Order: sequence, then structure tokens, then C-alpha cells
Amino acid sequence: MADRYYKDGLLSKDAGTRERMKAYMEKQLTDLHYQQSGFNFKDKFYAVFFGALIIVMLPFLHIGVFYRLIWVPDKPPIDKYGCGCTCFDTVFRGRYEMPGPGVAYKHIYFNATKETFKIWIATVIFVLLFYESVKYLVALFRRGSVRWSMILLYVANLYPHYYSWWSFFSYYNEEFYTYFKHHMFFAITEIIATVIVLSLCNAQNDVASWKISAIVTINTIHILVSGLDQFISHVLEGHGTAFQNVRNIGLMIPDFLHVIIPVVVFLRWARKNEIPFFQLCYKEELIMCVVLTTLGTVLGRVM
Repeated sequence: MADRYYKDGLLSKDAGTRERMKAYMEKQLTDLHYQQSGFNFKDKFYAVFFGALIIVMLPFLHIGVFYRLIWVPDKPPIDKYGCGCTCFDTVFRGRYEMPGPGVAYKHIYFNATKETFKIWIATVIFVLLFYESVKYLVALFRRGSVRWSMILLYVANLYPHYYSWWSFFSYYNEEFYTYFKHHMFFAITEIIATVIVLSLCNAQNDVASWKISAIVTINTIHILVSGLDQFISHVLEGHGTAFQNVRNIGLMIPDFLHVIIPVVVFLRWARKNEIPFFQLCYKEELIMCVVLTTLGTVLGRVM
């Protein structure tokens, strides 16, 4: 009996030791993972904080400041207790309310339709992409491996990306799809350019010629399509309203920056690495840029 109790106690002690060793090894592996990825708790905190802050402030500045205080400050207040919404299907209210003129005031109305679901999908995608980009940049800041010129391009493109999300929100919300394909072309190409810019935000990544060519090509297409589309007519010829001019300039400036800054960065990188000017790009790359710019401009105009 004594031997059995002794063996059981020893086995129990060995099991406890194994559990502690297992927990210790898991902790060490987790810490090693975060060290190798360059991402830890502080990185997560800063990523969530700054990502949430910017996402919250963008619609506030857009609607609460620019629209309400600057663009349409003369709109009258709404009587919350004397208004109703007869086109609200009240599905998300369940049995608490039924459709009709007696529906009380809500700060947000939304109907149970496929368009509402599309708005939700677009919003989730944009928010997740933005959060992941902020998380990536926070890790670079924490490691001190930042290429500031590319950070400037990332910040400059925040407005075009936000404008794209808001446009898709409006398309689905109003079921107005006249310019949907045209804007989808801009949105997809902007995302591609931003992904490459994020790669170059890491100072440890080489300034490859194909990355610079891709950014410059995409944004040259944007400049040409936007110029032929609205910019020349609205801004240069003076046919646009104040709001349209501000919007067009706000979308055009990032495109110009995405052409000028990458070229300057590329030339400085080449000079630093003592690469002759005529060896920076292959002839085939330049020809490809011209061909893609031409095709992209035609496609952007047709869509």
C-alpha cells in the first residue's frame, strides 16, 4: 500500500512538472513568435488605438465638420418627436414596431435588404484592410524601420480610400449604379498601389524598379482618367461647384504625389547604391509601363 501511494504521489508530481514545463514552453514559443514578427502587446495596443481613432474621426470630420458646419450649415433642425419614416421595413426592430407612419424617430434607419448587406460587407472589408495596414506600420515604427517618404504616400491616400468606401456606401444605399464600375476601377487600383507602398514603408525592403513602375503607372492612369473625366472641366475650366473642386483636388493631389515621390526615392536609392541612371530599369519595363498606362487609361474611360 505504501508503495502504491508513493508511486501515485510521484506520478502526480511528475504530471504537475510536465504541465508546468508545457506551459513554460508554450509561453516561450509565443514570446519568440512575437519577437520574430516584431509585434507585441504594445504594438497591438497602438495599432488598435490609432486604427480606431482614425476610423472614428474620418466620418466625424466628413459629416460632422465639413458637411454640417461648412457645406450645408443652413439645413433646419429635425423635430424628433413629430417625424416618422413610412419606408422603414422595421425588420431589425422585430415585434416592437411595424411599418407605417407611426414609426418613431431613429438615429439610424436600415432595412433588411441585400443592399444593406452589401454595405455591411464593404464596410467590414475596408475596416479590416485599414486595421491590418495600421498594425503593419505600428510594428515598423516600433522597430525603427520606416521609410518616411512612403509613409507620406500612405497618409495621402487615406482620403481617396475613404472616398471610395463612402461612394460604395452611397451607391448601394441609393441604388444608383451609373458610375459604379468606373469607381470600382479606381478603388481596386488604389488598393494595389497602397499594398506596394506599404511594402516600401519598410526601410529594409529594397526599392525595386517594378514596385516604383507599378505605383507610377497606376497613378498616371488615375491622373489621365480623372483629368479627362472631371478635373479639367470642373477645376481648370471653372465649371464645377466649390464642393466638386475641393473633392477633385483632394483626389488629384495624392495621385501626383504617387508619381513624383516614388521617382525621387528611386533615384536617391540608385545614387546611394551607385547604380548608373541607364541601368535603373530595363527597356522592357519602360515599354510595359507605357503600354499599361495606355490600356489602363482607355479602360478607365470606357468603364
